[in-house]
Amino acid sequence: MRRPTIRSLTIVYIGSFHLFLFLSRVVTWLLGCIFILFDPRPKESRRELFDREKELKILEEFVEKGSPIILCLGVRRIGKTSLLKTFLNESGYPYIFINARKLSEYGYSIAGLYRVFSEAIAQTNVFNRIIDYLKGLRGINITVSGVGFGIEFNWRRREPSITSILERLDHYAKDRETYFLVTIDEAQELRFLKGFNKIDFREIMAYSYDNLRNIKFILSGSEIGLLYDFLEFNNYSSPLYGRVRDELIIERFSKEESIRFLEKGFEEAGMKPSKEVIEKAVDLLDGIPGWLSFYGYKAVQMKNFDIIDKVLEEAIQTALDELNKIIKAGKYYRHILRAIAMGYKNWSLIKRSVETWTGSHVNNKILYNNLVRLINLTILSKENDKYDFIDNIYREAAKRI
Repeated sequence: MRRPTIRSLTIVYIGSFHLFLFLSRVVTWLLGCIFILFDPRPKESRRELFDREKELKILEEFVEKGSPIILCLGVRRIGKTSLLKTFLNESGYPYIFINARKLSEYGYSIAGLYRVFSEAIAQTNVFNRIIDYLKGLRGINITVSGVGFGIEFNWRRREPSITSILERLDHYAKDRETYFLVTIDEAQELRFLKGFNKIDFREIMAYSYDNLRNIKFILSGSEIGLLYDFLEFNNYSSPLYGRVRDELIIERFSKEESIRFLEKGFEEAGMKPSKEVIEKAVDLLDGIPGWLSFYGYKAVQMKNFDIIDKVLEEAIQTALDELNKIIKAGKYYRHILRAIAMGYKNWSLIKRSVETWTGSHVNNKILYNNLVRLINLTILSKENDKYDFIDNIYREAAKRI
């Protein structure tokens, strides 16, 4: 196989891939016999997913009857990826799945976009069937050998364009009277593709929206404000201005749902903690499925329920690492987060605290922009003119910065 060079990117889909996929799923199933709900990896089937039937049904309705653009939104560790993967695996629709965070590995370059796109096509659930639709497309070479198929994108010539690939996928879906789902996880990362000699992915989506009747985009994002800022549905100069979209908000579990989640997960592992242990974990972990799974996984692994304080500490350290990255972006973030963590939640108290700790006057516009960015990053929320943390874990982390 020819090595990928700066002039081309090659993804090979080998004949033994199905065997590898089957064996990996067998291993995953065997592990799932021990950790189904508490498996720390994203879920991929309904049997692994807890209490998201309503959300799966809404996604199905959006795809069948809704807009060409579907937004799947929620805070970190709420289970968006698990919901999307389960839906894609069980819905029967042809799809590609892209994790936009991978673009950072390639410096958010054009070559990087083609790389993640070609990888997604090579891994699609209908690769064998779409080969004939991609053959002959300028800039794509399909090779067939004894070991399987190869797909080569010549991005250097800017051929094929992403839109021309989508056109072929649209034809495939139209011939089968279905929709082809282009699913992009953490889609706010696409904003870094904009700029000189780069690609504005919104232009691609706008073209598809207007011309490709059988293509639908499903975009997920945990940094909700940044995703909205990128898409700019209400900005007249945006390619997506005025485009209708459907939105599914993934909510955290209620206290009752959180209790049932932990009880069921421990039951699967053959363990039965006391009611007091369950309620303490639920109160501290705030209904976030990712944190609840983390506690359950650790408790089963160590065969010890009394580790909630240790798990909480690990969760806080994880959140603290994320906050420290934000703090480096501006001198006021540390003080804003600290003030709100201490209970100073309205504008005047936040400003007074920041000015006291910095020993200098703070410009109102700068303070406002900093608060808006923290909201866009889904760290803070604002309600009734008061700012607060969306997640208790981040509140505790902010007390330590």
